[in-house]
Amino acid sequence: MAHDRGYFKDGRSKPESNRCPLSHDSIASRKTRCLRPTITTVKFCMPKWLLAFFLLCSLLASTQTNNAIAIIHVTVIDCTGTAARSNSTVVVTSGRISAVGPSEIVTIPTGARVVDANGKFMIPGLWDMHGHLTDATEDAFPLLIMNGVTGVRDMGGDLAQIDLWRSEIDRGMRVGPHIIRAGPFVDGPKEGVSNRLTVRTPEEAQRAVHDLKAKGVDFIKVHNALPPDAFFALMDEARKEHIPVAVHLPQGVSSAEASDAGVASLEHTETINESALWRKGATAKTVEQAVDENLGPAGQELFQRFVKNGTWYVPTLVAYERGFVLWSNDPESLKPRLDVHEKQIELVRMMHKAGVLVMAGSDFSDWGTVPGIDLHNELALLVEAGFSPLEALQAATLNPAKFLGKTDTYGTIQVGRVADLVLLDMNPLEDISHTRKIHAVVLGGKFYPLASIRAQALQDASKRR
Repeated sequence: MAHDRGYFKDGRSKPESNRCPLSHDSIASRKTRCLRPTITTVKFCMPKWLLAFFLLCSLLASTQTNNAIAIIHVTVIDCTGTAARSNSTVVVTSGRISAVGPSEIVTIPTGARVVDANGKFMIPGLWDMHGHLTDATEDAFPLLIMNGVTGVRDMGGDLAQIDLWRSEIDRGMRVGPHIIRAGPFVDGPKEGVSNRLTVRTPEEAQRAVHDLKAKGVDFIKVHNALPPDAFFALMDEARKEHIPVAVHLPQGVSSAEASDAGVASLEHTETINESALWRKGATAKTVEQAVDENLGPAGQELFQRFVKNGTWYVPTLVAYERGFVLWSNDPESLKPRLDVHEKQIELVRMMHKAGVLVMAGSDFSDWGTVPGIDLHNELALLVEAGFSPLEALQAATLNPAKFLGKTDTYGTIQVGRVADLVLLDMNPLEDISHTRKIHAVVLGGKFYPLASIRAQALQDASKRR
């Protein structure tokens, strides 16, 4: 297996073969995951029908006014933890949720657009808490929205480009998700990678914190080549400046040390196992041995530390599966990676049982994971790791809002929250794969009937052939 994600654009190693991420359906079981065909292309190119879909969404957004929307007779899964409520009405006014309640008592404003959602289910808009928009390019936006992803935490990229996109979205010039961004990675020396602040010393780490604060980043993203002494200096300075830090664990820093240093979130399950090779008292000599060690008392102790320190974790199980398990159908290389992957799913189960705070992230980029689509795969893997369907949904809704300190704005279907909503044809509490059965999306109070728009786009594209 690969012991490092480094040296693609964001520092990851190139896989043995190219893969086309769109050739896979949902991850339903361990058995079906092992039977996927080899993929042939990594880079996603927007097909004509998807471009038409996005243009229709943009046109629809430009013609919508601030008139109220009333979605009636819907089953509301508000992700607060309360039971689903059937025959409910949700009223949206000026981009916010203004009423939620039984359909027989909620008053529908005069002139409101009424959507009869009898037999359908509503969840909050989803957040992907680990993505790379710069690498995925603007082609990511229609995929995100059509998959119900209304928010993204961008984990390192071209700050100027991302801020341009964010401004266009905020001004209604582009249809896209809410974006929380880190700007350039803080990393050690690497050749052939971009969007980096290269840091070698503690003094440079301190300056990097102030430089990024001056640029107005929402948080700092650390990558794996940052020297340990520079990492701890950065953490000290970031704490003083009240800037959260998300961490792809640097070599030489253990997960426990990073948690104790006050990181806001740790990324990727495999870094727990890599760090076990250099933590104090380490006995494991290989990553495979480290995985087995973490499945015992060492892992339990570590996860209890995460809970005590309030350290969030973003497992990105789907990224490991896509990038290191399914690149090749060669049984000799597949079996050990698959074994590690199954054990990493078990590690996430242990995390969850221990009470570790978990968020869903796909690590979408330009290398094999697909914006929007693979967040649903991640939710399926969380359920495989012991989460209930509701808990998996909360990992992409309520939990991101808690992490961002924005529970009064995002993450649930409650009065006063931004109207980011996903209307489903089937119940996701019965089967998490039903999050894919998207009928419509409400983004910032604007209603996108995705099923009909998708059908129209496909029809138009077919006529042009």
